[in-house]
Amino acid sequence: KIYVIGGLILASVLAVLIWLYLQKGSEGKPVPAPRNVSFGETSNGNNALSSGEQTITISPEHLENANLKIEKVGEAFSQESSATSATGVVQANAYAETPVISLVGGVVRQINAELGQFVARGQTVAVVYSDELAGAESQFLTKRAEMDEARKRYERALKLTDIASESRTEIDNATAEVKISEAKLAEEKSEFERMQKLVRIGAVSREDFEKATTDLKTAEAKLTEAKNRFERAKRLLNINPQRRAELDNALTQLRTAEAELASERQKLLVLGLSPQKVNSLKSTSQISAELPILSPVSGTITARMVNQGEVISANKELLQVTNLSTVWVIGQVYEKDLARLRTGSGASITTDAYPDEVFRGNITYIDPNLDQNTRTAQVRIEVPNPDQKLKIGMYVNIAFATIGGSENTVPTVPKEAVQNINNQQVVFVATDNPNVFALRPVKIGAESNGFYPVSEGLFVGDRVVTEGSFLLRAEWQKSHPNGF
Repeated sequence: KIYVIGGLILASVLAVLIWLYLQKGSEGKPVPAPRNVSFGETSNGNNALSSGEQTITISPEHLENANLKIEKVGEAFSQESSATSATGVVQANAYAETPVISLVGGVVRQINAELGQFVARGQTVAVVYSDELAGAESQFLTKRAEMDEARKRYERALKLTDIASESRTEIDNATAEVKISEAKLAEEKSEFERMQKLVRIGAVSREDFEKATTDLKTAEAKLTEAKNRFERAKRLLNINPQRRAELDNALTQLRTAEAELASERQKLLVLGLSPQKVNSLKSTSQISAELPILSPVSGTITARMVNQGEVISANKELLQVTNLSTVWVIGQVYEKDLARLRTGSGASITTDAYPDEVFRGNITYIDPNLDQNTRTAQVRIEVPNPDQKLKIGMYVNIAFATIGGSENTVPTVPKEAVQNINNQQVVFVATDNPNVFALRPVKIGAESNGFYPVSEGLFVGDRVVTEGSFLLRAEWQKSHPNGF
């Protein structure tokens, strides 16, 4: 009996050892995967996955054929938000609207920009045919010819005088300085008058106008100094009275011709011709009645006041260019909520066009006047709009960051991203590895406009598979017929 019992014990021990050995040999072996996919749990690593999170790995060939679409998790207001809400409409930032004006009257030959088109500063947006411009160019050439002739007469008179070489050089230099200073003064005066017109209509800043004023005063001072040097040089000349009278007369004629030319040049600049164009105008063959109208700023064409072939008067507004990188949202807020709002506080904007996106801005103005019928006041919010998703006239919903209130938002996902596995809603989240997707259980609310609010499982900005997520679900279920 002792031998029998001992044999049974030995047999039992051997059986246990054999079983443990077999178990050890099978540890860590992966579950056989179907054709192109493999499944398993992934610990924290380069893919930034949670410990124990289940994943599905797709081969590059299978992934290419699947045509998966990946989108970021959006954001929407929570029903629990206690922030003051209102409706509103998107408007252009009125401080960023710039008129495009023709300073000459004539016929509109071309309109080179359409509504909604982006234009750069200095881009030609229209062409105006103007007889006034052609006449001014012709008069400019006439005065230029008269000045050239007056200069020749003066140079001849100067040669006839018995002037020492040293004195002649001095008066020549003084004359040249006066000429340069007069031309510079005419140019600065033209720029000042142009800026004076533009500042009245809000087309340039006050800083630019003050700079033009300073430049004009500097040019006037330099001309006065140049004339004083010329008079000193003239007094030093040792010329006999007759020659001196001839020289003075020739110089007077030259000064008159130069002043008249500067006046005509200034007129062309005021009409809108560029300094480069005026300086290059030297013959009648270069006269053109067509004036290019340039955009004063970069932005989007938001208004068009004229058509091709239309006759316009001087200072007519042709187009309007607006910088849409920021927009205004005008909200209608009930008087009972106004006490909770402050200028400078935040506001969040949502729209049906982008139901999974929240735009944020700040209150810049609260209208002190109430609408007597609706008992509401207009509240203006300035909102950054770098991608120009917010369109002028678009209706929006507003949640204000109020005193004592709170703005609660929740992540949102397109309904295509949510799949049901064994009565559990899940999404497939993209990882750092383009072939690996994490299976993420989620808790969702009621669908709204094709999106589900997510209370658990996702964060705003997570990347989830939308189109093609059902293919990932099918592959996952092949390997997990019993579910999780």
